[in-house]
Amino acid sequence: MFPRYEIQAGAGPGRLVESEQVVDFVSFKEDWVRSYLRVPRQKLALLNVKGDSMSPTMNDGDLILIDMRSDRIEDSAIYVIEFDEALLVKRIQRRFDGSVAIKSDNPFYEPEIIPKERAQSLRIVGRVIWTGKKV
Repeated sequence: MFPRYEIQAGAGPGRLVESEQVVDFVSFKEDWVRSYLRVPRQKLALLNVKGDSMSPTMNDGDLILIDMRSDRIEDSAIYVIEFDEALLVKRIQRRFDGSVAIKSDNPFYEPEIIPKERAQSLRIVGRVIWTGKKV
């Protein structure tokens, strides 16, 4: 059983963390977590996506599991990040000049570039390793 927190990762504008209260629990098979995800369960967090900027990869209301051990950026991966006190779910790319590009999968959203000076304040909460969707 994994706790699902009231925290939402913003796919669009960032979401402020107003509460870290557990709202319910979601069950995953222990064997699947161990053999497929290969992440110790204490290092996993279950959150909801809020917004449409990561559509069609993730939609409003989707569940995501994040690996909280991830602390460095790998291109083309999706991360939950904290920036300017907001929680976001985005693709992140380090650039040669030290800046960071924050990208959405939805083509209606332009990438945002964080200059090198401000990139130090970006905190990686974890890498998205699984998503559950409504069909």
